[in-house]
Amino acid sequence: MTLRIGILGASRVAVYAMIAAAKDVEGVEVVAVAARDPARAWAYADHHNIATAYADYRQLIDAGDVDAIYNGLPPNLHAEWSIAAVEAGKPVLCEKPFALTTDDVEAMLSAEERTGQLIMEAQHTFYHPRHARIREIVQSGLLGKISSITSRFDVPIAETPDEIRWDGAVGGGALWDLGVYPMFWLRATMGQEPELVSAAHALNAAGADIWSDAAFRFPCGGRGAIQCSMQRDFAAWLRVEGDRGSLFVSNPLSPSVQTLTLTVDGETSEETFTSRPTYAFQLEAFRDAVLNGAPVATRGNDSLKTIRLLSDIRNMASKG
Repeated sequence: MTLRIGILGASRVAVYAMIAAAKDVEGVEVVAVAARDPARAWAYADHHNIATAYADYRQLIDAGDVDAIYNGLPPNLHAEWSIAAVEAGKPVLCEKPFALTTDDVEAMLSAEERTGQLIMEAQHTFYHPRHARIREIVQSGLLGKISSITSRFDVPIAETPDEIRWDGAVGGGALWDLGVYPMFWLRATMGQEPELVSAAHALNAAGADIWSDAAFRFPCGGRGAIQCSMQRDFAAWLRVEGDRGSLFVSNPLSPSVQTLTLTVDGETSEETFTSRPTYAFQLEAFRDAVLNGAPVATRGNDSLKTIRLLSDIRNMASKG
């Protein structure tokens, strides 16, 4: 059986997260796209060889030849249209951040339970073999007692009138767009839930954070920290320090730089993994969950925990 997917939003992220990934995954086909501007919808469909375009999100959700939905809309629309999709009997792969408030996430989880349809969060890095190895190294005790785990993700994003990431009203900002990854990496890598200790940010006039920093402590006693910025030069890494060794991961998102550097008891080694994109592994996980009932980790209460922490960072930083 082929899983026929419709894309909500003629977005940039859908090009690599869904359209390119679908070409690399068996049993999956992108069959439709919806955008509120008809000309944009059809231009996007023509450019990417998608058979059907809709000028209304509801029409795509209700289409009989669409089995599942990829929600690549701005973050403030994730809850509304993911809920609409599952209520129409369509499982959803929803882009990060899952939603912008814990109330919205809880409404999404309630809709999942009510309809029996999956809403999976698109935390694509989790499904790559390198990230499985990262979790194994840290949670097995190979590094000994963990003293710190830190992560940074900076991407210079031009502030232009049509760049929604500089618009706080729709869920823009460094924390929601970039910081969601380091926050998830800390949680997934440690296998523990951190306690927020401090947070700071700088906001623009539209309410988007230009940069955000936060510090945490874990039940094991280790410290944690994340940093993200839309103005600094590109930087992406994860570092874990323990009393027996350390782990450094350069660019945890890259589809081509799939290595990690491990030091244990003074001996340093580098491990290399497949350069197959993380998005392909994620789409396989979504396909298998929908067609075969396979479990997925990035959903439900796990997504709620990430959004709760991001909300707490915003609130604490706003209080100074």
